[in-house]
Amino acid sequence: MKPQRFIVLDGMDGAGKSSQLTMLADWLRETGREVVTCRDPGSTPVGDAIRAILLDRHDLHLDPTAEMFLYMAARAQLVAEVVRPALARG
Repeated sequence: MKPQRFIVLDGMDGAGKSSQLTMLADWLRETGREVVTCRDPGSTPVGDAIRAILLDRHDLHLDPTAEMFLYMAARAQLVAEVVRPALARG
């Protein structure tokens, strides 16, 4: 059994995270590893809805605390629906 890894790519918007993620995931798959990728916020129906609010809020004034709670809600859903099940599968 190959060792499990939990890898997170973080950075500013436009830093190239998606490009690096694609290349890393492709390389890991080529080496025979199972790879689960996701984005935050997103990757679940709830997370995608929150992402839409956060990215397209031209007429919305979000209080910084409300914005933080939206990110936290999306993260909680992502962990419950994607991250924990993937880790449990090994």
